[in-house]
Amino acid sequence: MATNTCDLCGLSLRYGSHPLDFSGKTYRFCCMGCRQVFLMLIQADGSGDPAQFQESELFKRCQEMGLIPRSEEDLQQLSAPGTMSAVQPEEKQPAPSANELAINLQVGGMWCPACAWVIDETVKRIPGVVDVTCSFSTDRLRCRYNPVKTSPAKIIKTVGKLGYRATLPGDDARLADSRRELFRFGVSAFLTMNVMMLSFALYSGFFSELTPDAISKLSWPIFLLTSVVLAYGGRNIFRRALTGMFSAASSMETLIAVGSGSAFFYGVYNFYRGNIHLYFDTACMLITLVLLGKLLERNAKHRVLEDLEALFSIRPTKVRICSPGFPEGRYQAAAGLQAGDSFRVEEGEVLPADGIIIDGSGALDESALTGEARPLQKKIGERIRSGTRVVQGSFRIKAEAVGQDSVLGQMIQIMEDALSRKTPFEGKTDRILRWFVPVIIGLAAGTGVVGRLAGLSLESAMVRAVTVCVISCPCALGVAIPLARVAGISVASRFGILVREFSSFEMAARVDTFVFDKTGTLTRGQWELLRVYALEDFTAERILALAAAMEATSDHQVAREIKRSARRQKIAPLPVSSVQIRDGGVVGRHKGREVKIGSRGFLQREIDASPPISNPVHLQPEGPVSLVYMSCDGRICALLVFGDEIRAGARETIASLAKERYRLCLVSGDGSATTRTVANAVGIPDYIGEQLPWEKAGAIEALRSSKRCVAMVGDGVNDAPALAKADLAIAVHSESPLGKEVAGITLMRGDPAQILDFMRLAKKTNRKVQQNLGCAFIYNAISIPVAMSGLLNPLVAVCAMLLSSLSVIGNTLLLARSCKDPGC
Repeated sequence: MATNTCDLCGLSLRYGSHPLDFSGKTYRFCCMGCRQVFLMLIQADGSGDPAQFQESELFKRCQEMGLIPRSEEDLQQLSAPGTMSAVQPEEKQPAPSANELAINLQVGGMWCPACAWVIDETVKRIPGVVDVTCSFSTDRLRCRYNPVKTSPAKIIKTVGKLGYRATLPGDDARLADSRRELFRFGVSAFLTMNVMMLSFALYSGFFSELTPDAISKLSWPIFLLTSVVLAYGGRNIFRRALTGMFSAASSMETLIAVGSGSAFFYGVYNFYRGNIHLYFDTACMLITLVLLGKLLERNAKHRVLEDLEALFSIRPTKVRICSPGFPEGRYQAAAGLQAGDSFRVEEGEVLPADGIIIDGSGALDESALTGEARPLQKKIGERIRSGTRVVQGSFRIKAEAVGQDSVLGQMIQIMEDALSRKTPFEGKTDRILRWFVPVIIGLAAGTGVVGRLAGLSLESAMVRAVTVCVISCPCALGVAIPLARVAGISVASRFGILVREFSSFEMAARVDTFVFDKTGTLTRGQWELLRVYALEDFTAERILALAAAMEATSDHQVAREIKRSARRQKIAPLPVSSVQIRDGGVVGRHKGREVKIGSRGFLQREIDASPPISNPVHLQPEGPVSLVYMSCDGRICALLVFGDEIRAGARETIASLAKERYRLCLVSGDGSATTRTVANAVGIPDYIGEQLPWEKAGAIEALRSSKRCVAMVGDGVNDAPALAKADLAIAVHSESPLGKEVAGITLMRGDPAQILDFMRLAKKTNRKVQQNLGCAFIYNAISIPVAMSGLLNPLVAVCAMLLSSLSVIGNTLLLARSCKDPGC
């Protein structure tokens, strides 16, 4: 009889039931989590009777650890965000080399790019650290180290001494950090309100007589409350300011620390003298307003990072590996999955590795990789990629690429590299920032001295100097480019566009010429062998067996189709020797006879030496047909006829680019007739065929020498020479490894229309960078002279500084929020 309680935790099924048939009995669970934990407990315990699993030591230990709630009160406690983070397994990072390990940390508490620079320089000095990159825009620290000389704990401790919180990716540190800072702001704001209230009472002495005893009784609480605000609320500000001074990397914290510290100590001086103008309220307000501004800034920055964090966190930490002892699979850490292992994935789970389906069928959601939300049906024999989610059915998969070798692993690695790599102009702003704060402090000191010499009172001169300190905004200048980079790369990933070089955004604005490869770019590149046209005494079966042997080690689309056709017809490859892959074809020997297979250009000499061949094929309306020639001992012995089709959206993309007055060219390694057919079909006026990879690169070089800014669109591996020569390299993703591509951006969906998406996004991103830099420079150029003139007070100045920083972040957030669809 069915019960209304969960068969794992015993809680009520108030939110629905998740059934599981096991050993002839149906179990019901309150959530998918309990269902999965039940399976793991049964497998780990090895009990023959699943009904007794609650009596096992493992089940009781899980309750003690908090993995399984005992009651509703336990459930509420476990539901609190961050509670479960302590028991999540750490994801191991693969070693970059034999003697090095890599670590990827989340860093909390960075307020401006100078913070990242301080961390960078400090961690580099740790013995055993090989390389380190700290990114302010993503709050991440990537480090390679020698495990013999140092450890992650030491690196984390070193960062902690600087006043920042470094945690491993598995820890829910960001939420804890936000809560901590919110509490810090709340305490500081409450105490500051009390300081302001008491200060108003004290300032009544300007209008009525206060006795020295009354002044003392009002001043002491104000002094104590202010001391707490500066010591607790401003702890990190002063700590980082001190660290920055010792590291010769002054930052915004230095300016705030100088300003609030000056106001506080001048207030102490007046307090000692019995003066009622203490400036404690100014010091408190400076700290509290900065904390408020940074809370708002952190929230906006996290919203910009949402898409990136979703991609970085999609990689599963557990996988159900199948083995002889557990043919249905047993959950283990994903880091233990190796190429060649088989594993199971069920509905709702994410694939941890690339592989080939060996059992099962269903639908996959590849939107995390391609931006395409439409589920794709998959069946036995098809390849699938890591990072895709099972939306229907279940699969047993043989792993082919795991960890950083998988598509998801390569995407994450490429995006992290792109986020950490700085543009040349960004390097210039960083150099400006290193001198910015010392110059501002010098200007503030000069303003105070000149004001005093000009007849201002010591008090007025000090206020004017503090105002200059706190009104300048190095943060706005420092985050202008990094945050726009994060937003641009994040939005691009949402559309299935992988950005390897952020400079591609800038270069897109200069492009005036697009050069397209044909196979796999404008056409699907999924060649189908239509016919084997055997000549002389050869048969079609023998030609296919010989071709499969010659192309055994090649990874070109044509080679893959030849091998696929041979397997489909159950034709075994013939023995060949001395196989050499050359430009345009393959050369080898079979039974002492020289055999060649390749394009017309590759076998032109053999074609000329052979009898004329009547053309056995015609071009089809839906796409081109291409010929591959084979020769034996210098004479043509066969023609292999391949068919391809033009990609959906290729014609529309070309038409849109032509409408925007881009020059369009088609360069292909296929024959001139086939190239002309495709060019005419999609609407490209300039074309050239029978081009080897180095000749394609020469064509790009020729266009550039004629003052053209060229974007090359092609296969990321086979067109590498041409892509490397282009100003903007765009790769259409196929089955080739992402790590071997040289393109600045990769179209993960393989849709030519993504070129238009990227060009529109690049235009918006470049505009945001220009707006951010313009606002930052204009603000500082206007605000600093106004502050030096004495027209502002410190409280107005700090508000203006925070608004300047927030305006840059808010402007970048508009980019991330406005581009919700590819047509943005």
